[in-house]
Amino acid sequence: MAFKLGRESRNFKHSGNVKLVRTPLEKGTVAEARNDGSIAVSPHVKPGSKLMTRVVKHEMKHMRDMEDGRAAYGDNWLMWDGNIYLRKNGMIDGPAGRLPEGHPNHPWEAEAIAAEKQ
Repeated sequence: MAFKLGRESRNFKHSGNVKLVRTPLEKGTVAEARNDGSIAVSPHVKPGSKLMTRVVKHEMKHMRDMEDGRAAYGDNWLMWDGNIYLRKNGMIDGPAGRLPEGHPNHPWEAEAIAAEKQ
């Protein structure tokens, strides 16, 4: 199961009120933080479930990172802590090597996974 940063290339807009949007997502993607300040959640995630709680905590961490300027993304790139990493065909050439998007060894994912337990 992957929680992925989204693929939109809009400018990040977050006002403190995050909107949860139910929408079909790519196969294997449960939710994604979006540049418009919303979190897209798969319709397959049941409201009020433990999975929903984990997903929201995970994606809110990505939202905070984008708001703080630690993370940003576009269709073909991802920025983390001031470094740009290229994205192509579902893979990111990140600091831990070439790994699939959402892989727990990407540092931004490791932090979001840790946030799920808080």
